[in-house]
Amino acid sequence: MIIGLPLFQLCSLEPSANDVLVTGIGMVTPFGLGAKRSWSAVLNGNKAGRLLTAHDIDHFQQLSELIKRVPGGAPVDHVEVAMAVLPALSRNRWDNDTFTQYAHDCLNNIVLASLDEALADAGMANELPPPDRIGCVIGSSKASLRALEDHTYALRPDSRSTACAGNFWANSCLPDAPLRCVQQVLGATGPSLCPVAACASGLISVIQGAHLIRNGLCDVCIVGSADASLRASVLASFHRLGVTAKHEDPSIACRPFDREREGFIIGEGGAVLLLESRAHAEKRRARAYGQIVSGGWLTDPTGITQIDSSGSVVTELLRRMAQTSPPDIISLHGTGTVTNDLAESHGVGAAFGTTGPPCFGVKGAIGHLLGAAGSVEFVLTLLAMRDGVVPPTVNFETIDEACGVDVAAVSRQMAIKSALKLSLGFGGHVAACGVVADLQ
Repeated sequence: MIIGLPLFQLCSLEPSANDVLVTGIGMVTPFGLGAKRSWSAVLNGNKAGRLLTAHDIDHFQQLSELIKRVPGGAPVDHVEVAMAVLPALSRNRWDNDTFTQYAHDCLNNIVLASLDEALADAGMANELPPPDRIGCVIGSSKASLRALEDHTYALRPDSRSTACAGNFWANSCLPDAPLRCVQQVLGATGPSLCPVAACASGLISVIQGAHLIRNGLCDVCIVGSADASLRASVLASFHRLGVTAKHEDPSIACRPFDREREGFIIGEGGAVLLLESRAHAEKRRARAYGQIVSGGWLTDPTGITQIDSSGSVVTELLRRMAQTSPPDIISLHGTGTVTNDLAESHGVGAAFGTTGPPCFGVKGAIGHLLGAAGSVEFVLTLLAMRDGVVPPTVNFETIDEACGVDVAAVSRQMAIKSALKLSLGFGGHVAACGVVADLQ
């Protein structure tokens, strides 16, 4: 049985006051701070994956012995992110006391840095709507693992850590900590949600935020997600599941849709988008990256860590979303695992035909950002539509004949008026979101 329903469908091409526009973006990836920096690196075919050191990850030696190689990943420079967040205090007039409670955690810092960029990008740093008209949907596939580990160590009898002091647990160790961080620094009192949907968390956050605006529950919605899971516990678990690539060079390990693919490497990062109703955006003459026109998700009941490689759930979702004609491009989840790539390619092929639209996947470049993957990749999809370019699928060489999607190792210029983003996640989450160039 397929469980779930899409939240909304494209009903009319006529502009309306509750159309959902994306007016601001911000993100942090292994390539660095800011959408411009990451987008340039992705277009250039750069690769963020590298061998990790004892400075990057806990239990380095034990992990190396377990997986029988030096661990690889695509880490974020957390010191750089923390330093970048500090100027936001003066630029956005965020409450200093509230800010200080949250800003010591790396996951919160990723969200705050992305939020600062998104507000500035939208021209809304100093002109937010009334607090009760600001919604917030910030997803997370898990709590901050670094904070949880610090809290665990602090409970030891010989510990001198202050990790248990004050509101540390609530402000750092719970999955909704980044959400509450955004709410409190902005003083937002509108509807809020914290989707926890594994690797589909980021895209589902975008979809749920759009749903709030379409139903008139807020004028502006801050959406996105973050993840910082380069921890020995995660890498060891994924190694045992057999989903991480074993290649000794992490920069070329993740090869989505390639016949030699064997899995992914883990990356870190996050993205925040500012969604706005058409009425609110037009009132302040804001420009938009695009209009969200459809979105939803279903559940594949195959298993907690398995997916039906036939792609039947992907196909059903696209049909329920009224995707009667192919989008110009598709941003695929593209983990480089055997079953994920088959499920997506079969699902897209069944929905749009064997000669479907150009597709791309960015995990070969930035790694698998887990809970942050959907939001970061949705931002990159918007930038692809803006610039009229299909990004390269890094490390792809030879298509697996069972994966009949149109991907390429080089970027391709073309006019792009519509795009579709797919995200999949453990637990059976299958999500999709459709966006078009602003119809107005």
